[in-house]
Amino acid sequence: MIEFSCPLCNGRMQTEDNAIGYYTVCAHCGHEVVVQNPTKLGAISADMSPEQKLYVEMNPAPNTTKALLITVFGSLIVYSAFYVPFLEYTESSSEIYRLLAVGWVPFAVIAFMVISFVMLAQRLTMVMSSERALKVTYLTHSTPLSTDQDINEAMLMIKDKAERINDTTVAKRVVGALARFKHTRSVREAEDQLTVYSELAYNQMDAGYTILRVIVWATPLLGFVGTVQGVSKSVGGLAKVLGGDVEDVSEITTALGKVTSELAFAFDTTLVALVAVIIIMIAMTIVERADGSSLDRIEDYIKTQVLQNLPVKVGALKGGQNADL
Repeated sequence: MIEFSCPLCNGRMQTEDNAIGYYTVCAHCGHEVVVQNPTKLGAISADMSPEQKLYVEMNPAPNTTKALLITVFGSLIVYSAFYVPFLEYTESSSEIYRLLAVGWVPFAVIAFMVISFVMLAQRLTMVMSSERALKVTYLTHSTPLSTDQDINEAMLMIKDKAERINDTTVAKRVVGALARFKHTRSVREAEDQLTVYSELAYNQMDAGYTILRVIVWATPLLGFVGTVQGVSKSVGGLAKVLGGDVEDVSEITTALGKVTSELAFAFDTTLVALVAVIIIMIAMTIVERADGSSLDRIEDYIKTQVLQNLPVKVGALKGGQNADL
């Protein structure tokens, strides 16, 4: 027995060792899902069928460590390439320097912005990869799919094409539909399998923006924290001026100037944070819409390039009922 997680609800389930690549009904959410490669095994066994081996090869376990390293090192590179030179070559007396380089809040806000844009760049790269895949014809009416051997050869051909263009989204849906069609010889069953893939893709897309939504939520809070800190310092300085024994007017003027500068810093942090979060939200909205539109185009592609090219045996119609395809 192997244990795996439902990709839709994360519920844990157990099944037979040779069930990888086949679909089952989740006992927790009731959706039809494909039995995933268990993370503790993750290897191809000799007793797997060809489509099971192909499924495992095309659906490796998510490499979260790699994605995290790309985000961390990418952020460090962007931060060093743009923000550090800005600090070196900008006059310390300028207004822009005061906004973006005074206090700890601007450094944190800029760091959040850089992390957000690196993550959005990764999402955009995935979208561009999917768009390239949509230009490839995986199946045609002339593709032989009459026998199990024909379908196995077609799936291997699709895998080879996908590897050449680095397609990690469209091809595995086509292969999954063919594997289901191979066992049922039903276009309707293949369409149901594609529906499962579609739900999974939309859920994964939504989950992919979770960290970005947290950043959008946390960035204004950083600004407010900086504002509270600045106001606290300015009020403390004002109390010293008003409560102290100061006779020289110039000393009072100097102290009040320091208080007002601290107040300016207090509100500048909120301004920087709000502007940053607006920029992040605009960029995230653009990429998220492109991501969703790409998934919609994949759905259209599947309907026109896959389902319509599957061989169908039309049975006799009885009593006005549609034939079960």
